[in-house]
Amino acid sequence: MDLNSVREEHDAAFEAEEAADELVYPNVLAFVDDHLSLLYQRRIDDEGRSKAFVWCGQWWRHPEAVSRLTGLWRAWESLRKDPTTGLAVWWRDYADPMVRALFDEQGTFQGCTPKTHAPKVTPLTTVPPPEGLFD
Repeated sequence: MDLNSVREEHDAAFEAEEAADELVYPNVLAFVDDHLSLLYQRRIDDEGRSKAFVWCGQWWRHPEAVSRLTGLWRAWESLRKDPTTGLAVWWRDYADPMVRALFDEQGTFQGCTPKTHAPKVTPLTTVPPPEGLFD
């Protein structure tokens, strides 16, 4: 094998690895709009609820939702590359628990509907710790 062959083989392997690292969805908005919203199909009444499922069409106005959905998207982008159990792991370890936390009727979307952003939740109250506690 000559140097050019080795170089070509290396370049091909590098290009394949680089292509595998490309994102399917460029950001969390595309992931939610083009993927997650199509996976989670639920019957939701006009008040935005099913038996235990609450959704806010303006999910991006909820900091917790943005953080959780970003984590869910990034986990999906990583695990989709595993052709064996990647998606099963994503569902079991990421999607199912995350969706339970987000869509719970007492969760982050409480008070919202698919068409109306009217949260009944507030940020947690914090009290400053004694001076020097974390020094």
